[in-house]
Amino acid sequence: MSKVSGCGRIKTAMIILAAGLSKRLGVFKPLLPVGGLSAVLRCIGIAKAAGVSDVIVVTGHNREALEAVLKTSSPETLTIFNDQYEDGMFSSVYAGVSALPDGLEGFFILPADCCAISAALLLRLMDEFRKAGAESVLRPRFEGRRGHPPLIPAVYAKKLLSYNGENGLKGFLSPLPTVEIEMEDNGSLLDMDTPEDYAEMLQFLGLPTYPDPAACMGLMAKYETPPDIVKHGKQVAALACRIATRMRNSGAELDLELLESACLLHDIGRVTKDHARVGMEILLREGYPKAAVLVGNHMDLPGPVADIGEQELLYLADKLCRRGELVRLEDTILELELRFHNDSTVEADFGDTPLVGARKRITDAMTILDMITARYGIGYDEIF
Repeated sequence: MSKVSGCGRIKTAMIILAAGLSKRLGVFKPLLPVGGLSAVLRCIGIAKAAGVSDVIVVTGHNREALEAVLKTSSPETLTIFNDQYEDGMFSSVYAGVSALPDGLEGFFILPADCCAISAALLLRLMDEFRKAGAESVLRPRFEGRRGHPPLIPAVYAKKLLSYNGENGLKGFLSPLPTVEIEMEDNGSLLDMDTPEDYAEMLQFLGLPTYPDPAACMGLMAKYETPPDIVKHGKQVAALACRIATRMRNSGAELDLELLESACLLHDIGRVTKDHARVGMEILLREGYPKAAVLVGNHMDLPGPVADIGEQELLYLADKLCRRGELVRLEDTILELELRFHNDSTVEADFGDTPLVGARKRITDAMTILDMITARYGIGYDEIF
């Protein structure tokens, strides 16, 4: 990432907050890939490109893994461990501000997952800093919404260290004079709190959100997916894409490439317990959030069936493909009833939950197939 020139340069530092638990996403956000770099390294590169003089990364949760990456890829970056990281983000703000060097005019505070900003954005804030006055906080804004990162005058550092933490950084900044700078895009608003947020960020940056078929095969090799699971994924993908093509010919809007990707990979975590969640986490860590969401929901849909999209087609095709064959859903229900007639606690061979849950899955698949038949005239004759 090359350095960007700008006028009105001031001496600044950037505090990158990378200590949190990433609870909503379920995987550690600072190390997620964004365009060939982890999110935290991308933030560091952006700061350097803008000429920020000092970069401080606050670590906490998953400290060992994060600090190992920083030591290898950015050894000049100062890391500060926040042993109170479970108390919330403001504890990391406090730790970072405590480590600021002398002689600064201002400092940025940036969560590590807000890595869709640009060096040009930082330079714009620095260029406007002196115009706004030495006591004004600079904030990027897009269409009326404040984004990240704020540029805070260094004169407020001591005051922040004595703040009681009420309402976090927002509570500290709210009474301070603030100048908002309108930006040309929404990069300052983007983060990775959820898989959907992660996908939106990657799309904003022009990056893929799911792997192509060759990359899918590479991933299955990397995670040592058994041959029978690979074969099942290919069968599910072929069936789902065949149905989707018929639907698209009748006007449905579907992403066949996304569907194929998720179908190929839906059982990548199959040899583990709770394999849908494990597969989702694998794909998030690999940088493919759109495929991750579909894989994470392929065993149990997140809600009632209201429409037919890629998620529902993966779900249906997975239930139709059993033991290397296409099996009618009614036959599967019958098999369930006969096999487990006297024991509702026995686990079905195609799921991880008891019989009652397996029965519901097949019933949901029937609902999807009925909707496809009603809307597009696609039934068993066309599928089989």
